[in-house]
Amino acid sequence: MDNYSFIRQSELEIASKVNLLSKRIRSQEQDFSHMTLEDELSEEEDHKDSSREAFGSSLENHKLSRKQRTHIRAINVKRKRDFVCLEKVNGELVNILEGLELHTEVFNAAEQRRIVDKVCELQEKVQKGELKRAFTAQGKGRSTIQFGCCFNYRTSKTGNLAGILKHETVDPLPHLFKVIIRRLVKWHVLPPTCVPDCCVVNIYDEGDCIPPHIDHHDFLRPFCTVSFLSECNILFGSNLKVEETGEYSGGSYSLPLPVGSVLVLNGNGADVAKHCVPEVPTKRISITFRKMDESKWPVWYTPEPYLQGIQPLTYELKSCGSSDHVF
Repeated sequence: MDNYSFIRQSELEIASKVNLLSKRIRSQEQDFSHMTLEDELSEEEDHKDSSREAFGSSLENHKLSRKQRTHIRAINVKRKRDFVCLEKVNGELVNILEGLELHTEVFNAAEQRRIVDKVCELQEKVQKGELKRAFTAQGKGRSTIQFGCCFNYRTSKTGNLAGILKHETVDPLPHLFKVIIRRLVKWHVLPPTCVPDCCVVNIYDEGDCIPPHIDHHDFLRPFCTVSFLSECNILFGSNLKVEETGEYSGGSYSLPLPVGSVLVLNGNGADVAKHCVPEVPTKRISITFRKMDESKWPVWYTPEPYLQGIQPLTYELKSCGSSDHVF
């Protein structure tokens, strides 16, 4: 073979390899373009699993499509809906926990780390004065950061009543929080008729707590709280109150909240029973997602397009503590 033929053949081989590589890149780009943003949480797990056993499991998972993996995880969420605690309310015996739901294993360890990292990043922004609505309650209260709407917990010294402040601006929901909301709706944790549009991040240090309360009706039902970093108990009772000693009395039911779980409050569980978080034994983070009553929207508020039209996955859902359902 002369030099010209050799060079020509080499050029053709190179061109062929470049063409093949280009096709692969285009294929990958198409794959990424079809990724739902919910996958951002799941993809983190693939990158962070480093043990040999996890790697082998990861290889098996990759034999399934992304849609199949999502369906399997959603089906395996454990759901408890049969909470019962009977109390006399206005002379009648009532299940004060009717409507309460606990969904566990909604977020795996890698996803929890990513969410916690995001909250830490937001904390740093608070310290730099880069976020509009963040404060720390007095005494043993926790630190909070509000997104989506500005909410007043009680009547302020300036005369603002408790509830959503329609003329106060606040930072929009962070992108990752919108990803979480989509998962909650798609995985049948929250209904598509009540997609959250705001949230409050609660950051507890050891000994912090939340006093007994019923969430304000400027927010629709159901709403939910997602727990991270450490397990703690939430206490329920229609006569729950704070004594002069600072202790809580009237609590009838104590429910552990595992890390990565989602507690959904609805019905009597949201509106008859008060709830509180007693002093936590160690650092904890929670995010409470809620949907505003449309009549209470801030004057500047515009619905988030990414949170419109979310539809739950269709599959047979096996429940723990209640009958099976097909969605």
